[in-house]
Amino acid sequence: MKPATYILGIDIAKDKFDVHLRTLLGSELRLAACFPNNPKGFQVLQRWLAQKAAGSTDQLHACMESTSTYGDALADFLHGRGHLVSMVNPRRTRNYADSQLTRNVNDTIDARVIADFCAAQRDRLLIWEPLSPEHRQLRALTRARQALVDDRDRFGNMLETATGLARKIFLKQVRQLERQIKELEKAIQQYVALFPELHKQIQLADSVRGVGFVTAATVVAELPPIQKVPQAGQAVALFGLDPIKKTSGKSVDTRARMSRMGSRRGRRALYMPALTALRCNPIVRDLGQRLQAKGHTGKYVVVAAMRKLLRLIYGVLKQGKPFDPQWPAAQPNPQPAEPLAKS
Repeated sequence: MKPATYILGIDIAKDKFDVHLRTLLGSELRLAACFPNNPKGFQVLQRWLAQKAAGSTDQLHACMESTSTYGDALADFLHGRGHLVSMVNPRRTRNYADSQLTRNVNDTIDARVIADFCAAQRDRLLIWEPLSPEHRQLRALTRARQALVDDRDRFGNMLETATGLARKIFLKQVRQLERQIKELEKAIQQYVALFPELHKQIQLADSVRGVGFVTAATVVAELPPIQKVPQAGQAVALFGLDPIKKTSGKSVDTRARMSRMGSRRGRRALYMPALTALRCNPIVRDLGQRLQAKGHTGKYVVVAAMRKLLRLIYGVLKQGKPFDPQWPAAQPNPQPAEPLAKS
């Protein structure tokens, strides 16, 4: 990692962002400020940093929480100016604040906590890099589709008990949303066709039995560029499908469960395909049968199928070859299956 003299903690919000500037070594220099979350505010921030002797590109490491998309434009701006940028899981900064016995919470304090966390954990933080424009747009399109699906399901649930005029309104809204979802799915297909590499990746993911075009596009969109994910286990963790288990002495021994510390959209995209794969994908089906033979049922088997499906998608993307259901049998020394998490 490049050296840094200054740490900039950023607490991002829709209309503004609070910053806390400190030195890496923790001298008495601590400065706080607040700026509008728009391009003009970014320019004001850059001038403020220059005035505080932190404008050099090899001196500043900025850190913010990866919440929503409100910080994407600012991260792009700072990265474009040559600054190091890290986006961290809010759980990490919240737990760090608890470890420091932080009792009060506001935007100014949060920015300071993020700066202190970055200084303490800097060697373990990943450096953020922006997605390519086509990848970013694909992610925006798949998330827009998911938002429409959520709205359709919400109105569909209300439709079950609605009567009279309310029922007519809800029914009209459901039909309109279904049309919009179909139009957006067609737009995604047309967009993907414009980019050969993106199109190839989605075709490869779509070749896995149980996975359709929408699922393939969503998984590819939610994953980072595949060359930046060296192992399948990291892809599983990015989707929050990795298991967590707590043990302590003789009194604490919890059952393994899904961590959920990753992309909620990615997990949701894999749920229904996993149910399909348990029927039609021989690799996933065999896994489900083995688990059922051991007495596991319900969500345990479904989560295991989701993990396996994601590993298969990762495999075809990494190898650049379509799915082959006979691949495990062709390997001379197949690896045993890893323990699978329960929801």
